[in-house]
Amino acid sequence: MLTKETRLGSCNAAFDVVPLKEMIDKNDAGSWGSDPVDISMNVVRSTNFNETGYLDLSNVAKRFLVPETFEELKLEENEILIERSGGSETQPVGRVSFITKEVADQGFAYANFIQRISAKPGIDPKYLFYCLYQMHSAGFTQIMQNQTNGIRNLEYRFFLKQRLPKPEFIEQQKIAAILSSIDNSIKATRTSIEKLDRLKKSLMQNLLTGKMKPDGSWRNEDDFYQDEKLGQYPKEWAIGRVKEFFVLQRGHDLTDLEAKAGKYPVVKSNGISINHYEFKAKAPGVVTGRSGTIGNVFYIDKDFWPHNTTLYVKDFCGNIPRYVYYLLIFMRLDIYLAGTGVPTLNRNDIHRLRCIFPKTTDIQQQIVSILDEVVNNIDIKKTKVTKLEKLKKSLMQKLITGQVRVK
Repeated sequence: MLTKETRLGSCNAAFDVVPLKEMIDKNDAGSWGSDPVDISMNVVRSTNFNETGYLDLSNVAKRFLVPETFEELKLEENEILIERSGGSETQPVGRVSFITKEVADQGFAYANFIQRISAKPGIDPKYLFYCLYQMHSAGFTQIMQNQTNGIRNLEYRFFLKQRLPKPEFIEQQKIAAILSSIDNSIKATRTSIEKLDRLKKSLMQNLLTGKMKPDGSWRNEDDFYQDEKLGQYPKEWAIGRVKEFFVLQRGHDLTDLEAKAGKYPVVKSNGISINHYEFKAKAPGVVTGRSGTIGNVFYIDKDFWPHNTTLYVKDFCGNIPRYVYYLLIFMRLDIYLAGTGVPTLNRNDIHRLRCIFPKTTDIQQQIVSILDEVVNNIDIKKTKVTKLEKLKKSLMQKLITGQVRVK
């Protein structure tokens, strides 16, 4: 029965409800220190926070702190960091990060505008973290911030007064264990996606240059010709200008009246948007952004309207469209910019670029099949992450408020 009110909504009558300040022990702010000279320390700042609830340590600041200060601010396992300044128009301040053993063992301090807390005895630290994580992700910290000079600050005293559900300690532990298991699955799946992304890039680098054959074997030095600009390319492949292998065409503008109705998707440089009542290009199609988000490449499996912010492949010259799609991604067209104002991709400039191509569509299809398999696996895992995140969001609210009890 849900009768008690908390910041996270009504909670089960069997749960206690207490202010956050009564659930925490350690509660102190960090220090930015000074510019490093000979000695530097790793200092976490708000840019290391993200939406996962765990720190992104790929770009940690190097600062100098007096050794005694560093020891005082050194992060320990099971502590929680709270973002007190930061945020944006679409993201309220108050993000939280849980300190794992892995992070604690590496030795990090934390900057000013970040608050560190720890859980009191009788409060499971991971349960407390999920309460605060839910408070932010559900948007409840939106009313706890003020803004000065464009910077959003968390009203920390108000933050500490927020009343949160407090089930029995054993139930706190079980709630935390369930949500942690989902987090671990999300992390493992994302790690798998990163590995597949690296595999995809490696395969594109080697298959689309002909260094590797579709059967996985490597070509010998004697299997290549040498080109002055492109370097080595397989003797059984063709070399020439882009326009000899596929032809690009600039997309078409459309009026508001034309865009009001229709079944054909309009493809812009930043993605697929509104529908048009007729099509300008037939499926399958390959489109790349020529302005805006330059270099985005889309493979379209239905008739579509290419917007004038795009270049689309008008003629594949007998080559497999999906192979052209992967080649355009690999070519990194965003480095071929023209114009002094808004950067754009020029069709003629791209047409003049030299490239290599398998002469037979059989080889092209074999390469496409290999890359498609990796891409499909990535898509499957991304779908899994999305489902796990939805499950976590749903369960977190229900478990913390006692709508669903843990036996």
